[in-house]
Amino acid sequence: MSVRGGLDAPTAAHYRDVFHRFARVEAPDLASPMYAELCYGVSLDRELLELAAQKRRRQPAPNMLFAAVQYLLLSGGDYAAHPLAAHYPIVSGNMRPMEPAFPSFREFCLEHRAEILELIQTRRTQTNVVRRCTCLLPAFSMAQTESGLPLSLIDVGASAGLNLNVDHYRYRYLRGGRETATWGQAEARVTLEAELRGAGAMPSLADDLTVRFRGGIDLNPIELGNEEELRWLRALIWPEHVERHQRLLDAAAELASSPIDLRAGDAVELLPEMIADAPADTALTVYSTVALYQFPTESRQQFFKLLARTSQDRPVWLVTLELRLEDIDDRQDPTLSITRFNGGVGQRQQLAKASPHGWWIEWAA
Repeated sequence: MSVRGGLDAPTAAHYRDVFHRFARVEAPDLASPMYAELCYGVSLDRELLELAAQKRRRQPAPNMLFAAVQYLLLSGGDYAAHPLAAHYPIVSGNMRPMEPAFPSFREFCLEHRAEILELIQTRRTQTNVVRRCTCLLPAFSMAQTESGLPLSLIDVGASAGLNLNVDHYRYRYLRGGRETATWGQAEARVTLEAELRGAGAMPSLADDLTVRFRGGIDLNPIELGNEEELRWLRALIWPEHVERHQRLLDAAAELASSPIDLRAGDAVELLPEMIADAPADTALTVYSTVALYQFPTESRQQFFKLLARTSQDRPVWLVTLELRLEDIDDRQDPTLSITRFNGGVGQRQQLAKASPHGWWIEWAA
């Protein structure tokens, strides 16, 4: 691929397939008919494909293009005055008009190509989905129950670190729309829900999840006090998911009152130091949520080896809610797993399949 000369035929075909799949599978699965429409339009538009293809390596092209556009709309001013803004309820304050969004979207992208290009070449997708904690809570409960110890949580790819406050939220687990389990204080700022699917049973939730250490590592940690960084997290929220904006702001308020240890840098390089800071009389629980795909293959291998080496001195629980890593542009539903490292050896157990946004969980039998 040549940025100046455009896409060669095989690369163009690849990105058409990426956007087609997003339209057919991911957008419908996550209740976004608008992104489905936009993906079909982009897949047939050479100029927009060329723009989207200039994202950073290992970043999903549709998410980056759409986030860049919404970031500009959320910036207000002339951006928010464009007709495209009417299709974003969080920007317009109204329901979407009953007309196609793609013509306005294409016009907006071409008018603001330079700004969009800068965003997709400098930004990354970053975790902003607090609802993924519905998957983490049962897995963390397993680690506490098995160890008999309070937890030290280390989030790899932490973004702003919102999920490190997993025990500060309230949870409702439903089956067929009926509440089957709750956890947390009724007065919690944030309430999260997940639908339970399939015949498998959810692991027992700890009566009192005790967290002694909360640390996060990210190449580019989000500082929620920075208006532009908070806006980027909001830009990654899909247009129809209006309620997620308030949930993000509520979780940010919780984080402001319960600060964490958030460090900037390469996870493989910083993890040994953070592990050393985790109290020895705690269950060392490292976790990632839809983040490992951004690691180069060699870095992922080093990451797993590091945890194995660490387990020669103390047990390690690794909890992952991750996509298939072979090809980020051909993703499936994430898998929730727990890997127990002990004596230099890791044993992985698949716990469930789950929505990438934590909407539903299908526990293994």
